[in-house]
Amino acid sequence: MRDPWLDNARFFLIALVVFGHELEPLLRTHSLLAGCYRFIYLFHMPAFAMLSGAVASTDLNSTLLRKIVFRLLLPYLLFQGLYAWISQAGVWPDDGPDGIATPYWLLWYLPSLACWRLLLPLFARLRCRLPLAVGVALAAGWAGDLGHYLSLSRTLVFFPFFLIGWQRLPDWCRADARMPARPLAVALLLALAALALDRRLDPRWLYGSASYAALHVSALHGSIQRLLLMAAATLAALAVFRLTPRRAFAWSRLGRGSLAAYLLHGFAIKLAIGAGAFALIRDWPTPVLLAMLGTLALTVTATLCSPLINRLAAPLTQPRWLERALWRPAD
Repeated sequence: MRDPWLDNARFFLIALVVFGHELEPLLRTHSLLAGCYRFIYLFHMPAFAMLSGAVASTDLNSTLLRKIVFRLLLPYLLFQGLYAWISQAGVWPDDGPDGIATPYWLLWYLPSLACWRLLLPLFARLRCRLPLAVGVALAAGWAGDLGHYLSLSRTLVFFPFFLIGWQRLPDWCRADARMPARPLAVALLLALAALALDRRLDPRWLYGSASYAALHVSALHGSIQRLLLMAAATLAALAVFRLTPRRAFAWSRLGRGSLAAYLLHGFAIKLAIGAGAFALIRDWPTPVLLAMLGTLALTVTATLCSPLINRLAAPLTQPRWLERALWRPAD
């Protein structure tokens, strides 16, 4: 039986992903939108990593390997190729993927999730696994050559959140769990939103892909700042989870289609940028932009999460046809 809380959280977080990507073309002209963007990026991918960890298995067997290959790595390759092909269109605003081993834009999550699921059986057997994972995440910033290649930096930086989700999230999200009270969760999010409004916070700190040298800080300074931001992201994610409804709504089932929405919305965003849609609204008042983009994000997310779109996109997002063609069941 599916947990409606999990579906509600997935739908809310994927809507934030879409909203954040809508804000990107407008950051230089609207400081409030830039603050909203930093606030979203503070916690939305850590929260997604926690949710992914909460449903992960520690059994390292052929079933896990099959799921990793056919549900994560093959969709990554298919969409990497699709983005490379469509980026040749004249309306596309950038050069597209930079080779097969450098995940394009939002595709980094698929190879990172594959690595997390492979690392989990090992870390589940370790003592002090969370401090060790946090130490590795901090040390990732010392290396200047990780960057976006194979999403190695993000894999290491966000793995502690995946581990937290596997280790603690199912217990925290029980109806009788000792989660923060709703007023406390709201107050915590408001405080962190105020922090995100500080223009001195470089959003590159929140991506998990930049080294400390690239961020122009020392290894010690960078490690301390990353540790503080990881703590803030954890608290923000838990506050959001506390505020997520536990009962089912008519729209709750849409959360089941979050992968299709994650992979497909990038085409709409990039094509809108290339067509000049964001340039047309750049000078609109900030409150109007917030309302319009928020409504649009919910609409796009609901559409792409719908059962119809998921069925149409299934040959790419869940390529069972390739699985049937390539996988040989055990004798």
